[in-house]
Amino acid sequence: MSSDSKIQTTEMGTPDSGWLFKYPKLIAMGAALFMLFFLWGLDRNERRLNIQKQRIEVIEKLAALRAKLGGGMTSTVSAARVLAASFATHPELPKEEFTNLAAEVTASNPTIRNIVLVRETVATYVYPLAGNEAILGLNYKNLPQQWPLYRRMMAEKSIQIAGPLQLVQGGIGLVVRIPVYQTSDKARFLGSIAMVVNYDLLLADAGIPQAQKQLNFAVRGKDGAGSAGEVFLGDAALFNDDAVTHTIVLPGGSWEMAAEPLGGWQGVTRLTRIIEFFGVALSLLVAVMTYQWILRRRQHAENERALQQSEALLRLRNEALSATSQGIIIAARDGRINYVNQAACHLSGFPQQHLSGKYLGELFGEPVASMLDPQCGNAETRQHEISRSAEDGGRLIWLELLLTPVRDAAGNLQLYVALLRDITEKKLAEQELEVAAMAFETQEGIMITDPDLNILRVNRAFTRITGYEASEVLGQPTRILKSGRHDEAFYQQMWEEIGKNRCWQGEIWNRRKNGEIYSERLAISAVTAADGSVTNYVGSFNDITDYKVSEERIHQLAFFDPLTDLPNRRLLLDRLGRALTASDRHLRYGAILMIDLDNFKTLNDTQGHNMGDQLLMQVGKRIQSCVRSDDTVARTGGDEFVVVLESLHADMNQAAALAENVGEKIRQALSQTINLGHLNYDSSGSIGITMFGNEEVGIDELLRRADMAMYQAKALGKNNLRFFDPSMQAALESRTALENDLRQALGNQEFVLYYQLQVSALGDPIGAEVLLRWRHPVRGMVSPLDFIPLAEETGLILPIGLWVLESACRQISLWADQPGKCAMQLAVNVSARQFRHSGFVDDIKRILWETGANPVLLKLELTESVVLEDVATVIEKMQVIKAMGIGFSMDDFGTGYSSLSYLQRLPLHQLKIDRSFVQNLPDDASNANIVRTIINLGASLDLGVIAEGVETEQQREFLLESGCQAYQGYLFCKPIPIDEFEQMLTPA
Repeated sequence: MSSDSKIQTTEMGTPDSGWLFKYPKLIAMGAALFMLFFLWGLDRNERRLNIQKQRIEVIEKLAALRAKLGGGMTSTVSAARVLAASFATHPELPKEEFTNLAAEVTASNPTIRNIVLVRETVATYVYPLAGNEAILGLNYKNLPQQWPLYRRMMAEKSIQIAGPLQLVQGGIGLVVRIPVYQTSDKARFLGSIAMVVNYDLLLADAGIPQAQKQLNFAVRGKDGAGSAGEVFLGDAALFNDDAVTHTIVLPGGSWEMAAEPLGGWQGVTRLTRIIEFFGVALSLLVAVMTYQWILRRRQHAENERALQQSEALLRLRNEALSATSQGIIIAARDGRINYVNQAACHLSGFPQQHLSGKYLGELFGEPVASMLDPQCGNAETRQHEISRSAEDGGRLIWLELLLTPVRDAAGNLQLYVALLRDITEKKLAEQELEVAAMAFETQEGIMITDPDLNILRVNRAFTRITGYEASEVLGQPTRILKSGRHDEAFYQQMWEEIGKNRCWQGEIWNRRKNGEIYSERLAISAVTAADGSVTNYVGSFNDITDYKVSEERIHQLAFFDPLTDLPNRRLLLDRLGRALTASDRHLRYGAILMIDLDNFKTLNDTQGHNMGDQLLMQVGKRIQSCVRSDDTVARTGGDEFVVVLESLHADMNQAAALAENVGEKIRQALSQTINLGHLNYDSSGSIGITMFGNEEVGIDELLRRADMAMYQAKALGKNNLRFFDPSMQAALESRTALENDLRQALGNQEFVLYYQLQVSALGDPIGAEVLLRWRHPVRGMVSPLDFIPLAEETGLILPIGLWVLESACRQISLWADQPGKCAMQLAVNVSARQFRHSGFVDDIKRILWETGANPVLLKLELTESVVLEDVATVIEKMQVIKAMGIGFSMDDFGTGYSSLSYLQRLPLHQLKIDRSFVQNLPDDASNANIVRTIINLGASLDLGVIAEGVETEQQREFLLESGCQAYQGYLFCKPIPIDEFEQMLTPA
């Protein structure tokens, strides 16, 4: 509010003269009278409420009395109706029956003094008779007081109540008469049933005596006449006063009750007396206070007139102070503000109403409050900076406050004058300088140059990253940091982008002071003048060398084999996909070579994985030396390598020839001895090749074809090279189907055992070889040559071999008590994989224990391949089995790499001459010499010798002459099922 408006309002509210200030005593008396009238009305209302409350209490009590009194009379009449009904139905009601009924009624209703049966007008029966003898024989016609009522009962044919009245038998009672008419003829009046009700007991049961202790109580309506009847209880005057009344409806009439509190209706209470007392006192107090208030208002009006004059002067001063742009605040000695100009309101952000009367310290905080502290001195002007938020909640506004104390001539402090001015622009400039300084010293290296790229300024992070002190680079060109890794085209493209966009960012290699090359992420910005010319370049950079090393390491782990540093399968698939795309685009053929090392597992198992790792690393290098730099050599796992030869030739045959040359070169490189430290290892590899570019074939299919070709090369005897042939795929599919069937065969009981007889030189049966056969449900009998190698490769030979061994032992046990069979020794073939199994010895022990077979009648046939690896372990295991009583036969002897150095150490019982040496006897001199040598070797080692594949008598005679004492072959018996074999052994 402005000063002008304030003065105008004051003048309108305080005129120079008026009736309010001329008659103060009269106005005070009027106020007192008004207060007295108000309190009188309050007292009257309180009295009315008290009486109303009393009336409600009396109404509630009277209603309770009405219910009890009316209920008592109704209950009594209802009981008498039973007698009336009996009288109506039995006009000649005997006295005894009346007496019984009356006794029941009076027993349940104590207020009934007696019951009288009146025939027409004469009292005939009475109950009880004692004390009521005078009633008998009374004729109502002869009773002047009662006959009119009796006659009215007869006329109206309704219940009549008489009394209260003085009874003939003494005392006061109420007489209730019930007219009785014969039920068959209503016109015939039989008489009545009259009851005398004990008036005093009726009142007592209804609680009338107790109510009379609290109320003035009256009842009227004698003879059931209601309000028209006489008052028979209490003061009749109650019915003329302001009493509460209630009507009691009775059978045959009604009564009316009236009641009021004892002592009448009392409106005056303690509260009303207090109101009356304090009303007088309060009226006097109001008169005094009104008089004093008028006097004060009159004095205030005089002061207002004086104030108007001073405000007129202040208005002129305010207009002068408001014209200045500086905020001016004037405060008293205690710091309370008593004047502010518009500029101060604008700068502080507070309206004038908010500032006036506030303390400087309250508005501007503790620092300003401390400037008012006398302990700090009050002599000179003090300065303080204040910040506040703008009205829109955005930027900060900064103010400078200059506080000056004003003193009188004696030096006493009178007031304070505070000047406010806006210093926001100044503070922002200071803050920008501080922020720029802080930003310059961040963790990023910063370099500022002139337009010619001469260094003007660097920060500490620049020194930390590059190793150059600021003094070493100031004035130097930026090329002192060049690493030499980027060509001129790189820098030319970079500066072209800066010239176009005024900025550039990217990764770059630079050189530290110590010569170390490092990678950095660099951002360059051009600073331009108003005319668009470049004044400076600002470069900020981070050292990302560690990040690049980690990134390279992650890439290496993701795409390269950690052992050989060759691409892994993931990178191989990526490069192979690109090679297929390029082959389609350029119409040139490529090839995939799948390489698998021969006997790598043997090296790993015998020499350890360390030797295997050394071999793999050298193999990888040898393969790389055989291909072009653009070709891919990958290790996909274990001892398997894959080579991708791209863009060999546009002609399929030429491309295949080139691929074969590379494959042969790799095969020869791998065939050369590899030095593994203390071991010179003769390595070799099997290589499968498939071509791509001539048909739409996926990556997986190409790798599968190369893998098939590689396995075909291994099947040829290892250290071979083989191209993929479509017939190989058909064979593989057939082999896969056979493998699936083989896995089900044992569970489906498709395997059967055949037995081939073994005889002595005299032709006597001495045993049999147990041969496994597969009776396929679709294929029929499958040759062992087709499924035994597959079972070896898949590991199914273990459960199959165990089943053969168990079946043979059970057969030995079955023959144990059969003549001609009990001495038959069964020979069971054991594969190298089965024999090397860690649980083989335990399996034999379990089978012998479960079947009860005689171990002496069991012979295990081993091939020479069993003892090629780890001879010591094989001999140890054979010794354990031999100790059980089981014999060993060296199967296919002479076809392997038998060595006398270990042959004499093996716990063998027999050598078995392979059928390949027997089939051309005796004509083939070479085979004949070999057979004689084996027989002689067996004799020298004290080993038995048996020849298999004996099919002619000439062969048997030659073997016999050479010293062989046991034979097996078609000459004696072909392999047959067990039932045929047993039948053959049974004597005719």
